[in-house]
Amino acid sequence: MFIIKDFELAGRIGILKTNRGIIETPAFFPVVDPLKQDVEVKEIEEIGFNQIITNAYLSYKRFGEKVISEGIHRVLGFDKVIMTDSGAYQVLKYGSIDINQETVMNFEKAIGSDIAVILDKPTGDTDLKEAEESVDETLKNAHDAIKLKDDKIIWVLPIQGGKYLNLVEKSAKESANLPFEMFAIGSPTVFLEKYGYNLIIDMIATAKKYLPPEKPLHLFGGGHPLIFPFAIALGVDTFDSASYELYAKGDRYITDYGTEKLEDLEYFPCNCPVCSKYTPKDLMEMDVKERRRLLSIHNLYVIKKSINRTKQAIREGRLWEFLVEISRYRPEAQSALRSLSKHIKYIDRFNPKYKGNPRGLKFYGIENSWNPRIINYKSWILTKYEAKGNILLKPYRGCKKEDVKGAHVIYYAPYLGLIPYEICGLYPTAQFHYVNPISRDVENELVNIIRTFIIKNRQNKIKVIADKNLLFSYSVGVEAEKLGVEVLWM
Repeated sequence: MFIIKDFELAGRIGILKTNRGIIETPAFFPVVDPLKQDVEVKEIEEIGFNQIITNAYLSYKRFGEKVISEGIHRVLGFDKVIMTDSGAYQVLKYGSIDINQETVMNFEKAIGSDIAVILDKPTGDTDLKEAEESVDETLKNAHDAIKLKDDKIIWVLPIQGGKYLNLVEKSAKESANLPFEMFAIGSPTVFLEKYGYNLIIDMIATAKKYLPPEKPLHLFGGGHPLIFPFAIALGVDTFDSASYELYAKGDRYITDYGTEKLEDLEYFPCNCPVCSKYTPKDLMEMDVKERRRLLSIHNLYVIKKSINRTKQAIREGRLWEFLVEISRYRPEAQSALRSLSKHIKYIDRFNPKYKGNPRGLKFYGIENSWNPRIINYKSWILTKYEAKGNILLKPYRGCKKEDVKGAHVIYYAPYLGLIPYEICGLYPTAQFHYVNPISRDVENELVNIIRTFIIKNRQNKIKVIADKNLLFSYSVGVEAEKLGVEVLWM
């Protein structure tokens, strides 16, 4: 049902098999409202989306017997994978809906949903008592849903708790023992709309630590390119949102780095079919309906681009570098990366130690040092690697045979720390680039590594070569002298 093809951090590229066909994850499900849709379903498919999501409750209220007799695929004019939400969003918006669990699930089965969400009770942004009630009611519904499930549909159990992480933990722990094929993070929309990525990351990480790793995880309401890479890095496999149309209704233009008001743009920073053909002024002068349609199409292209960039980063083993790159886009993304770094131990459980055809590393700032592979490498050098005899520490300028003359040569470099000659040229030391001059925090990190190494190896005769013209090397030399080590200044 769910086959994982590749891993990077806790993110994965997978194949989700459904009754209607397969989906390669990570994947985005555009929300489709058949009565208020600005972009036709056929256009969504032509952009490259082989999966959509629609609301079972609204379909039930609007179409009734028609959708049961014809099926949801025929009614929507889409013969690929359709996911149906039970109507939980309406519960969050209006407080309640006039439908029960049995009716919703039997309806989802009758209309031929490929992936279906049980009727849950969303937490939203509420007080602790109501949050506890939402978790308890959702878990009760989940137990009731077990006897209503069938094996033709992938049934989704939402994890509730919202901003109360102890409730998210409770929800995930109990849900993990129930026989559902897929799980979802419920109630994130109110926080995503405010760029509350820190909380979303903590919600995802808390749930993932207790859910079965072999089962796919969905994030409701995830509809902006900025959140995709961070959520995927923690193990989210699928997303859904109506953001592409909702933003367009407000003349908002999605970019990799945020959203822009159309009226504030003079040029489009994109070359999708819409942006290649029109200017912002052209769209502003159009009929409102057509402008919304074209903006929605552009927004879908940007969403697809972000998902594909993240997949490529997984394939290349560069997902952490990609996260560092996009963390520069806006302060909330920078904060999100720092929140993600709190969960490095969890992420490292899944991160492959090596990948075939590894790429050279690019270092932009101290955040690159938080890459689990780099952390593991530096930890191994300081705790497991043993150097004997005379030791010569010198700044890294490539691996040179002539350096080895009666001494055990160990190079030192920003970000990587120490590079013993005998492994110089092996991943991750094979090829790397960094910004020069380095920042003070990177310099301090290297000095601390050198200090730790010298103290640990005091029984050996250590000599340090230091270059006064390199800031990091000069600092290493000064620290070595403080520790009583002989320094040869260049």
